[in-house]
Amino acid sequence: MHIHGIYYSDPVYRPPSEAGSLLIQVTEGCTYRCNFCFANMKKFKVRKLAEIKKDMDTARQVYGADVRKMFFLDGNAMVIPAVKLQELCNYAMKLFPRLNRIGTYAHAKDILAKSDEELRSLHQAGLGIVYIGIESGNNQQLAKAGKMVTADEIVAAFHKCFLSGITPSGTIILGLTGKDNKLAEKHIIDTADLVNRASPVHVIKGSKLPAWYISCLALMFPEGSDVARDADNGTFIPQTPEGILHEMKLLIENISDDVKSCVFRSNHASNYLPIKGRLSRDRDKILSVINKSIEHPENVRPEFMRGL
Repeated sequence: MHIHGIYYSDPVYRPPSEAGSLLIQVTEGCTYRCNFCFANMKKFKVRKLAEIKKDMDTARQVYGADVRKMFFLDGNAMVIPAVKLQELCNYAMKLFPRLNRIGTYAHAKDILAKSDEELRSLHQAGLGIVYIGIESGNNQQLAKAGKMVTADEIVAAFHKCFLSGITPSGTIILGLTGKDNKLAEKHIIDTADLVNRASPVHVIKGSKLPAWYISCLALMFPEGSDVARDADNGTFIPQTPEGILHEMKLLIENISDDVKSCVFRSNHASNYLPIKGRLSRDRDKILSVINKSIEHPENVRPEFMRGL
């Protein structure tokens, strides 16, 4: 489909924080086949650079030069070779001189596949933030979800981002294990451990630490996904809203004091409880909000208002 002459592959999906960004279709679909996602239902394709630049040219004519943020769609534009990605960033910065940053989704392995110098060059070219699907810190759950990555690799990807100047924003899935509270506890404890190990304090010296983001999503069941099929046939029992809140509480309780300069959010439409705070500074305040919502479940977001 085309909007104002700019090509988009339907459906379009982007992080909540990119709501005001100019969206540019760089790839279609995703190179990975995670069982909870619908991005892989599209056939993966990297668009030609000339087509992408043409869309940027059209956007310049439509929106003018005063674009401040840009986001490269679709599921994993970081898979593109660094030299081509850098060319696109340079072109965007030239067209939009007030552009503050470019963002994209990124798989941890595609970050690790790029050298430190390539990542630094991408940052210098304008790549400011990458959204990394953590999902879980438990290797069994990562394998079951089809992530094709380990917790250690995700931690290493975060550290490479910090050292290059690129801001990493990680997402965690609550309810990933379904209504199996023993598995859920292991999933969350291991995920908190991953976040603790990913902190920039382990690779950046000095008191001035870079900002980074950790967000929670609550598992959804997009039509056609593996997890939706499993829920339909009864082999996967979804976690309850109360169970989701308890998972979030357990996660925050296990964030260590080593986690600094980290913005925590649960503002995605899938969540039952939108929260924003800074970790580990606001840990007690966040826990207080969660506990009140557990005590008063009538105040959480109703099911019909949740979305992808």
